[in-house]
Amino acid sequence: MCIAVPCKVVAVVDFALMQVSVTADDGTAPEIVSAALLVTPEQPVSRLVGAFVLIHAGFAISLIDEAEARSRQQVFAALRGGTDAIDLDDFYASTTDVAAVPGVDAERRPLPDAGS
Repeated sequence: MCIAVPCKVVAVVDFALMQVSVTADDGTAPEIVSAALLVTPEQPVSRLVGAFVLIHAGFAISLIDEAEARSRQQVFAALRGGTDAIDLDDFYASTTDVAAVPGVDAERRPLPDAGS
């Protein structure tokens, strides 16, 4: 189920209801969600196919780029107990303004321990 994780829109299921089929990289079955919050005259539902979106409570709530999707997938996998290390370069690349985070020096970002 694609709740709280980034998913990729794979197909439009119903144009009138603005429903799309999404899938996550974790091997779960595709899920049908509403894209009504993202559809505009400039961004019709058909243009969402292939895009990465954030899903919450059955709604696609935000478009994200692939780098941010991969970074978030790594974080969620780690939270579920995954053993793969989080690629901090991907994480920081997807962060729009690291310098604005209090206590984080953009020139001296924390790095993972060599033993972890």
